[in-house]
Formats: sequence, structure tokens, C-alpha cells
Amino acid sequence: MMHSNNLTNEQKVIKVLCENDLLFFTRYIYKENHRRNFIVAPHFVLIAEFLTKVYNGEIKRGIINIPPRYGKTELAVKCFISWCLAKNPASKFIHLSYSDDLALDNSSQTKEYIESDSFQAIWGMSLKKDAQGKKKWFNEHGGGVYATASGGAITGFGAGVAESKTFAGAIIIDDPLKPDDAASDVKRGSVNDRYNSTIRSRVNDRDTPVIVIMQRLHEEDLSGFLLNGGSGEDWDHLCLPALDEENNPLWEDKHNFAELEQIRQANRYNFAGQYMQIPSPAEGGEWRKDWFQIMDKSEIPLGSLKWELLIDGAYTKDTKNDPSGFQIGAKWDNNYVILSSIDKYLEMPELIKFLPFHILNSGVDISMSLVEPKASGKSIVQIIRQQTALNISEIKSPFVNASKIENARACSHYIEGGRVILVKGAWNEHFLHQIAIFPNGKHDEHIDLTCYGIERNLIDKTGTYNIY
Repeated sequence: MMHSNNLTNEQKVIKVLCENDLLFFTRYIYKENHRRNFIVAPHFVLIAEFLTKVYNGEIKRGIINIPPRYGKTELAVKCFISWCLAKNPASKFIHLSYSDDLALDNSSQTKEYIESDSFQAIWGMSLKKDAQGKKKWFNEHGGGVYATASGGAITGFGAGVAESKTFAGAIIIDDPLKPDDAASDVKRGSVNDRYNSTIRSRVNDRDTPVIVIMQRLHEEDLSGFLLNGGSGEDWDHLCLPALDEENNPLWEDKHNFAELEQIRQANRYNFAGQYMQIPSPAEGGEWRKDWFQIMDKSEIPLGSLKWELLIDGAYTKDTKNDPSGFQIGAKWDNNYVILSSIDKYLEMPELIKFLPFHILNSGVDISMSLVEPKASGKSIVQIIRQQTALNISEIKSPFVNASKIENARACSHYIEGGRVILVKGAWNEHFLHQIAIFPNGKHDEHIDLTCYGIERNLIDKTGTYNIY
């Protein structure tokens, strides 16, 4: 490392300013390497303050949620790692992203910053000749970067330095989940499980920080998983939506309000998650919350309707899995009325005991109970027939074997037309929340049950309406 007395006065000033200000360093290294200015938008100030707290030991676990293409990788990966190595060349980083190519590109650009004339002139850091690949590269002090996909192997390397009294590296996870994979329970679960099983253990010291930087893609993406206690750790959270509560753009030079509104209109789901960092549009997605009528019991002739109980059963009361759903509904004129739609985590014996109690306490006469013939559905029907006098059967519907999205879209125009009515009750809020986040939510039993209710009561079975 170059001694300070070998620097010119101007270089000494630059060195001090860079090492004391991440944004100054970013502007310096970016302009020197790209021959254009790094424009400091307000959100870059917030990110730099957050990362400075990471370096100072004030944040050990940090999540930054920000829209795509808003400069997060440049500042929070390439420049932050370079800055940390300038300040402490022994720092060791693990950098992960959803693909090897992306992680290696980021690592390569960071390495180019380190090797650039502008960096070398002030910090004079030599990289080992036998460790200069994109995947792994190290300097003469042992510091460096290991880059790979979030699902890739991490062997023989740990982030940070054991028993270091100061910052000495971090795990930086940038976009761990590919947007196209967000709808896959398996792929989301694989990333989340990998954090607990592998990623978090790849530190050389318990105080080594972990930073996750990503756009929100799903309620149960890695951000949601960690913020909801999935790792058992406490996370500091910097959330940067594209629009604030007064509809002021986060980065007007990138997107003004009119442009953001165009993006929102084109795809409410993507906008809500990727741009607003709330993986569900406030007004709902496939189904909007304001499409549902809510009426008081006194406005509906409850006693004259033919009520049915629809059941979406689950085997376990483990809250990590799906709950069982129970919806009581009936046809009223040309509308579908939902008296209640609730969910409970019940094991099979508890569920069997619950059903007669739930029917008795509904306050209406339920002529038939119908069970979705999936998961525990067939077992529920068999046991209820053996142990009770309840009239119960499996749901017979083309919806059983169709996708949830297909079913929801087949029912959309009935709901949008105001033909699905919710009886006012405490259950409404939870029901509408699940509606709003579908298909990006963790659970969807109320969507399934509502589709079955609409199919049974409103969709023309004569063939005049094509379900799909």
C-alpha cells in the first residue's frame, strides 16, 4: 500500500475526502473510470448513509429495497466494496446474486475499479497474480471478493476477518431472486432456505455484516422472509419506493410521475412490488378490493337463501404451511353472497371437530358442505361421512384442475361487476388483504374458495360462457 508521503498534496486531500465519505469516493472513482459524472440523487444519500452505518458497525443485518435500475448495484456493491478495501485492504467479501453471470460481472467491475489508475495512484493496492479471476480475487493483504450465484456453492472462503475490532468485510446479496422465478414456491423457498443453511454461516466472525439489496418480488421473497423473522435475526430496513405518500418520485431524472403511472397501469403487480416495494397493489391485482360489495346482514334475506360451506382443507396446524379455509356462501338473485370466509390452522382431528361447531354457529341453515378434493380433502369427506350426519361431498368443478390464475381471471368480471357481496364482519379485512396480494401472497385459500363459489352460483353451465 502506498505511503501517504508519496502522494501529492492534491492526492492527500482526495484520499482523506474519499475515505471519510462513501459518496465522494463513488463520484471520484466513477468519473475517473467512466469519464462522466455520477449524479447524486437524494436516494443515493440515503443508501450511502445506510452503508456507512454498516461499515461503522451500527448495522449488522441490513436490507435495502429499491426499484430496478436505480443505481443500487453501482453504489452498494461495486463502489462500496472498493471503498471498504481502500479503507481496510484486508476486508473479505462474499458477493451473491441470482445468476453467476451477474455476480461475476459485478465482481469484475469492482476489480477494475481497484486496478484502475485513479485507485492505484492513491491506494496502491496490488492483487495476487494467482488469484485474479472474476470469481475470486485477492490483494496482497488477503482481502478480496468471492462472487457466485445465490444458489451456487461457497467453498473455502468466508466473509470478514475473525476477531477483527473494525469492519473487515461483509456478505452482500444483490438481487438473490430472478423476477421470473418469483411466482415459484420452490425457487423462492430454495433461496430462503439457502440463506439459513449456507449463506449466513459463511462469515469468519459473528460481527461480519450481511446486506441484502433487492426489489420486492413477492410477499415471501428473501426480503419478506427475513423481515418476517425467517432467520431469527433483527434486520435494519431501508425501503425506497418509487413514489412517496404525496406521489413525489424517488428519482425524477429516472422516472417522473407520469412515467411511473404508465408503468403502474401496464402491470399493477410489478409496479407494486418492484417499484413501490409492497408486493401487492393497494387496490388489488387480479381482483381489486373495491370490486367487492360489503353489505350489512340486515340488508340480505339470510333465512331464505340456500347456503353452502366450501372447504379448502390442509393437513397440519403448522403456520409455515397453508391453513384450512372455510367459506359460507349462497346465491342471491344473480349475486354470490359470502356470509363468512375464514382460515384456521388445524390438524385433522381438530378440523373434524371444528366443522359441526362452525356450521351450528353460522346462524344460517347450511344445506351442503363441499370440500376441494386436494391435500386432505378426500380424507375429510370420508371421515365426516363416517363420524357425523353432515351432508358433505367433494367439489366437482373444472376449476379443481385449472391454475389459480386461470380461475381468478374467469371470475374477475363477475366481481368487477359488483356481483360478489361480502356480509359485513370482522373477517372482511383479512379476506380483502389476501385478495389484494394474490398471486404474490403466501396463502390463497380465500381466492380458491371464492372461485368455486362463483363457478357454482354464477357461471353459466350451458356453455354460453367460456370459462377459459
